[in-house]
Amino acid sequence: MYVIKKRFLFLSCLLGMTVNAEVIPVYQIDAAPGIYVQTTLTHDIYRYSADARLNDLVVTDQQGNKLPYRLVAPSAKNTEQSQQMPVRFFPVAVGAPPETLLALSSASIRLDANEISVSVVKSDKEELLDQTAPTDFYVVDLSDLRTRADALMVLWPVSEQHQYLEVQVNGTNDMTNWTPITETTLVQLHKDGEQLTRNKITLNLKEFEYAYLQLKFMRGGENLQLTQVAIENTDKTTNAPAPDSWQVSGTLAEKQQTALHAINSGKKAAVAAWEFERDDIAPISRLSINLGEVVYGDQIKVFSRRSEKQPWQLIHQGIWFNAQVGSTWQQSDALHIHQNSDTHWRVELNELLRTHANPQLVFTRQPELLQFIANNSAPFNIAIDTQAAPDNQYTSSQIFSQLVNGKELEWAQTTFTELKPNINYFARHSMQIGWKTLLFWGIMIGAVLVLVGVAVRLMGQMKKVN
Repeated sequence: MYVIKKRFLFLSCLLGMTVNAEVIPVYQIDAAPGIYVQTTLTHDIYRYSADARLNDLVVTDQQGNKLPYRLVAPSAKNTEQSQQMPVRFFPVAVGAPPETLLALSSASIRLDANEISVSVVKSDKEELLDQTAPTDFYVVDLSDLRTRADALMVLWPVSEQHQYLEVQVNGTNDMTNWTPITETTLVQLHKDGEQLTRNKITLNLKEFEYAYLQLKFMRGGENLQLTQVAIENTDKTTNAPAPDSWQVSGTLAEKQQTALHAINSGKKAAVAAWEFERDDIAPISRLSINLGEVVYGDQIKVFSRRSEKQPWQLIHQGIWFNAQVGSTWQQSDALHIHQNSDTHWRVELNELLRTHANPQLVFTRQPELLQFIANNSAPFNIAIDTQAAPDNQYTSSQIFSQLVNGKELEWAQTTFTELKPNINYFARHSMQIGWKTLLFWGIMIGAVLVLVGVAVRLMGQMKKVN
C-alpha cells in the first residue's frame, strides 16, 4: 500500500510541475560583461519554442523579473568582392617546338629618334598554329597582367565528352622551363535545365610570378575547345556572419511511390523516398541534400509538412548532382527556401538508390542576435514562457527601442550555458503526445486506481474481521 501511494504521489507531482511551469529557463548567462548585452541564438532555441517567431522567448534576472530585449539579424562584418579579367590563350599542337611558342608571343624592337623601346606582339598568328594536329596543351598569357592571380576561370562548350576535365597547371617565364603549380578536376554537368559547374582553378599567384601558364588536360581533353579564360581576384573587406547549419538523418519511407500523385492525382510512380523529422521549428532559408559518396545526377523532389496529419506540399522539383571532383565530392548549390518552419520532410530520388543511399538533409539559416538590457541581478536566464502573449516579442522590442532611442550603444558579446531542461515541459512537445501514449497512461492510471480501490477494500475487510 505504501508503494502504491508513493507512486501515485510521484505521478501527481510530475503532472503538477508540467501544468504549473510557465517560465522555463533554457540558457543561463552567469555574469553580464556590460549593461547592453548580446548573445547569438542558433536553431537550438527553436527546439523548445512553440512559436516560429519566438514570441514565447523571455529574458529574466535572478529574481525572475523580465528584462527588455529584442532579436536582430547580425550585421555583415566582411564582404567578398570578386573581379574577373579575360586573358589571352591559344592551343599548342602536339610536337610543337619551343621556337613556335616563342613566336606566338614574340617581342619586337622599335627604334625611335632618341630611344629604343621593346613592345610585345599580342596578335594571334594563325599561320603558326597547326590546325590539323591534335592539341597538346593550352597556353594562357599573363605577361600583361599587372595584378596577382587568385584563380583561373575556364569556359568550354557543354558536351557529354567533356563533363569532367582533369587539368595540370604549370607556369613559366621563358616558354621553355615549366614549373608545376596545381592539379584539379573541372566539372560541367547539365540535365533538364539544371547544372553543376566547377570551372575555377585556384592559383594564388603573386604579381609577375609567371608570364605564361600551361593548361595540360590529362583526362577528358580530347577535341576540347576552350571558349574563354579569365583571371579572378577576390578582395575580402568584411567578415560575413557564419551561417547556422545542421544536419538531420532520415529513414526509408513506408510509401515508395511519389507523393505527387496525392497532390495532382498523377501516376503512382516508384521512387526511392526518405522521410525526415526535425525537432525544431527554426525558419530555414536554404536546404541541401548530403548523399555522401554516391554518384547522382537525376530527378529529385522535396516535400514538407507541419505534422503527420497534413498532406505533403511540394517544395522543389529538379535535377540534383552529386559527383566526385578530383579527390572531393561536390553537389548542386543549396535550394533557397523561404522561412520554412515545417518539421516533417520527404525527399524522393531515383528508385535505383533505394538500397545503397542514406541521404541527410542540411538546413541552413541566418543566426539571430538576442540583445537585452542587463541589471545588477545576475545570473540571467534565456527562457520560454509557456503562457506568453502572442505579441510578447513585439511589446518587448517596443519597450527596448524606447529605452535605447538616441543612444550610441556598445554591445558586449557574451556566451551562455545550456541548462538542458526536460523537453516534455514545453508546450509544443506536450501538445504532440500521440493517442497511443495517452492510451498507455490512461490504462496505467486506471490500473493504479483499481489497485488502490482493491487495497482499500481489503483493509476494510481486515478491520471487520478484527
